[in-house]
Order: sequence, then structure tokens, then C-alpha cells
Amino acid sequence: MNFNILDRSGRSIFYYLISSAVFAGGSHLLAYLFGNNMWFFAIMCYIQFVILTHFFYQVFKNQLFKIILLIVLGLVTCFAVTDYVYLEGQKAYNSYAISIENFLLLLYGVIYFWELMRDEDLVKQSIFVNTLPNFWFNSGLFIFHCSNFMLSLAYNFLQHTEYDRSIQNATLSVTFIGGFAEVVLIFIGLLKAQKLRR
Repeated sequence: MNFNILDRSGRSIFYYLISSAVFAGGSHLLAYLFGNNMWFFAIMCYIQFVILTHFFYQVFKNQLFKIILLIVLGLVTCFAVTDYVYLEGQKAYNSYAISIENFLLLLYGVIYFWELMRDEDLVKQSIFVNTLPNFWFNSGLFIFHCSNFMLSLAYNFLQHTEYDRSIQNATLSVTFIGGFAEVVLIFIGLLKAQKLRR
């Protein structure tokens, strides 16, 4: 894959994939070395939220949505820092902030799909949405964040209560399946980007 064929939104997805690799590798290494990787987990979730906010800023056409996106980013940053330092702390899964970030990314995905359906320029140029790389990128992100939302919402609670571990395993399995689907759809989007630039 040639990095130069990607537009700004495509490059945001590329950075997201790089951060995902760092996220996975770093989380595993820190858990192995120190037994607790929650501080790293919270930071990486926030970094990915910022990267994907940049992606949606690039793909949204409505200027009001773009302004709201920046305001929301500032508010989420303040809340994420508060959650990290005061509410749940560095050694716990920051489910408050991560759940909000996850929900907002789901909302952004819905807004982007809504904009695509109403885009008259695509209709005039006879462009099908399934030929657009951003459609596939957004589809992958949407599926992953749908599958990850319940985990992000409940994981801290599940860590600190006595219950059947099969519940946690089930939510993790759904998240892993969503992650696999995300990678496949993003790969299709990268293939579409390559085809468009030829």
C-alpha cells in the first residue's frame, strides 16, 4: 500500500491502524511486565478518539457538524482527564470516558452515513457509495464500536464484581469479532482508495 495514494481522511485511518498495533502490543507487554496496563489503555483510547475525530472532521461536509465536532473534542478531553486523574483513576478501566468516546464515534458514523444518503453531488455524478473508500472505513469503524460499546460500558463493573466469567468472555468475543470485521472492511476501503488513484 502506497501511503501517497491516501487523502487526508485515508491517512487518518492509516494512523488509526498504526495506533491500534501500538495499542495491542503495548497493552500486552505492560500487562506481562507490570500486571496493570489500564493507564496505557485509557491514554490509547483517547488518542484513537482524537485520530478518528480528525477522520470524521475530514469526511463531514456540513460545517456546523465540523464546529460541533471540535467543541465536543474539547469537552471530551476535559472529561477524559478528569476521569483519568480523579474519578476512576489510572489503575482502573476508565469506563466513563471510554464509553462516551465510543458512543460519540458511533454517533459520528451514523451522521456520516446520513450525509452520504443525502449527498446530491454523488447522485449527479452517478457515484455509488460502495466505491468510496470512506464508506468502507466508516462501516468498519461503526461495526467495531457497536461491538465494543457494551464492553466499554460494563468492563470496569465486571472487573470489580463476583459473577460468572462467561459474561466477560462473551463481551470480549463480540468485540474481537467486531475488530476482525473492522480490519476486513478497512482493507476493502484501502483497496478502493488504491483503485481510485490509478
